[in-house]
Amino acid sequence: MAQGANNPAFALSLRLLDHKTYHGLTLEFINMLLECEGIKDASFYEVFSLDRDVKTSKDYSVRRFPLSLDDCQEDENSEIIDQVVIEKKGGIHSIEHSDEHYIVLDIFENVRPRRLVVIRGEVADEIWPIMEGSFLIYEKLVILLDSKERDNLTHLHNRQTMDLILHQVFEFYQNKDLVEEEKCSWLAILDIDFFKDVNDTFGHIYGDEVLILFARIMEQTFRHTDFIFRYGGEEFLVIVNRVNRKGAEEALQRFRLAVEEYPFSFGSITVSIGYTLINPSINQSKLLEFADSALYQAKSKGRNLVIYNEDDTNDLGNANDVEMF
Repeated sequence: MAQGANNPAFALSLRLLDHKTYHGLTLEFINMLLECEGIKDASFYEVFSLDRDVKTSKDYSVRRFPLSLDDCQEDENSEIIDQVVIEKKGGIHSIEHSDEHYIVLDIFENVRPRRLVVIRGEVADEIWPIMEGSFLIYEKLVILLDSKERDNLTHLHNRQTMDLILHQVFEFYQNKDLVEEEKCSWLAILDIDFFKDVNDTFGHIYGDEVLILFARIMEQTFRHTDFIFRYGGEEFLVIVNRVNRKGAEEALQRFRLAVEEYPFSFGSITVSIGYTLINPSINQSKLLEFADSALYQAKSKGRNLVIYNEDDTNDLGNANDVEMF
């Protein structure tokens, strides 16, 4: 790592503290690691599991950073990740694998999803304390920023984080021909039907309960490769990734039905959903207008419906059958 004139650990700390988003912080940490003599490569992962007591590789899924819209369970570090996720619970670990030396940095507590950094190579003894100190600062900042980027009530990502992630999704498709893509991404706005009536009739405590449970149903229904957000009030947003229109429709209908069938304490609620194709040639605000227009149609046609924006110009006719789950 590049060392400051007097106190290298302090200089590196300042580099990390200068960043206000998880994305920017992690990119900086990658650069710091790659500057360290002896390190050949550094890969960052987000690990998703329903049960923190993971026993086999089938119990969790992995997404790579920077943004990967597909599950990367089987990449060059999959065996190392499997070993750490199953056997370790946070901290720094040295691992020998296939005659190579690896260092794994594992952020396990107080953050979701779990974060892993798989480093190929080894560092000199005098550098090790600096790496440990930098990792501890990075870990604390990841936990802090994760909290900052989430909605206080539902703990889903908030609207500001949505802007950052949607921008990354745009970048993912920027140089791709969507006409040729078998799998695309779709943006949907979800609005709880008659939510004001819940607050007015049962009070805001019940209203908050609905919002929290609605968020949990989203987490249980959509995949970890999708992105879910609280958009504001009783509105939520989901980005359904790497499916065609049929797959997106099935995912959204599955969620609509899950909400309709959920036994809320005071009865049942429903959700109206409008969605549109994510086309990077259309700006973000226009894209949200397309989804919102479809949502308005769903509400005007009786609610508890999923409507695609048929009037927009970004439907590329990608409606072939695609296996989604």
